[in-house]
Amino acid sequence: MADLSQGRRQQLFLPSRGLWPAAPNLGRRSRVQPFRFLDIACGDARATVDALKGTRVAHYHGIDLSQAALDLASKALEALACPVTLDHRDFVEALRDRPEPVDVAWIGLSLHHLLTPDKLTFMREIRGVVGDRGLFLIYENASPDAEDRDAWLLRWERQNQPLWPALTPEEYEAMRAHVRANDFPETTSRWQSLGHEAGFDRVQELFVSPTDLFRMYCFEA
Repeated sequence: MADLSQGRRQQLFLPSRGLWPAAPNLGRRSRVQPFRFLDIACGDARATVDALKGTRVAHYHGIDLSQAALDLASKALEALACPVTLDHRDFVEALRDRPEPVDVAWIGLSLHHLLTPDKLTFMREIRGVVGDRGLFLIYENASPDAEDRDAWLLRWERQNQPLWPALTPEEYEAMRAHVRANDFPETTSRWQSLGHEAGFDRVQELFVSPTDLFRMYCFEA
């Protein structure tokens, strides 16, 4: 059965301009200037590079489990005029023993692979990494408050298959099987409460996908 890379999944699910809802104000949103940027499960980093162009990013740190994706990221990141660090590691493991602080942390379409208690543990670790002046941005699976996981999965299948005519039947089936096995959306209220339980004082919803399957949030101390 065909498999789809993290980069390919991001092309299908991320907004067409990657981090575009946050990008115009990313530099101003960070209270620290210049700022250190952590890209968690970075994939090939192309969407992030587009968002960071023109900002005062002082250092980029990307983490991903795919060496092939990191090789592509290394080339894409040449467009940024700052030092770059790339780690070939599982992002959960990498955050457990990370001593270095950052000012902005970002994760897209990866945090939803964790169950709710593990999401909270991870977000608490991120809260320690970004400190009292940093921020944490996510773009992840999200449900309206009255919707459970089964209903979200059914809606995912009904909405997405017609949107991807370029995928072969084998590719679509691989994607559907991946989502059913690995995707655990949280309701809008639960994402808010996870942020507060992790130690963030402010949680702001920045963007809702046209399908209402994904949302972008900003967490700040």
